[in-house]
Amino acid sequence: MTALRQEVEPPRSGGTDRRLPLAEIADDRSVGADVLIERLVSAFYDAVRRDDLLSPIFAERVADWSLHLKKMHEFWSTIVHRTGRYAGRPLEVHLRIPGLQERHFHRWMNLWRQTVEQHVPSHQRELFIVPAARMAHSMAVRCSSPSPMDRQAP
Repeated sequence: MTALRQEVEPPRSGGTDRRLPLAEIADDRSVGADVLIERLVSAFYDAVRRDDLLSPIFAERVADWSLHLKKMHEFWSTIVHRTGRYAGRPLEVHLRIPGLQERHFHRWMNLWRQTVEQHVPSHQRELFIVPAARMAHSMAVRCSSPSPMDRQAP
């Protein structure tokens, strides 16, 4: 198990779906939930842009921050509240970035966790941290692989 996986992989709970029950999702698709995700994404990418390791990667690739923030808002809305607003393929995007290493995903995950802890009520934090941890681990493994076959998107 990699160091990143040990740090960010959530404990297994017998395959339990940790997303909100359907009855609660309707309430979380409210304007308040959208505002929470918007603020979270904005605060996170403010931290990314100040980070000495991550900011150069984003500066080279993000020409329009308002468009990127909108896309990430749609992404997290889809992940957490199943809105279906995001239809991209994040692994493919990250596989095309040369030089990504486990340390980049480790830093990304640490910044994400800190931002979630600052902006999300404690009873909802797991909804943002658990899927992020899984994605960070998966992308770190694929993007850090020396094998060209492993770096190809599925």
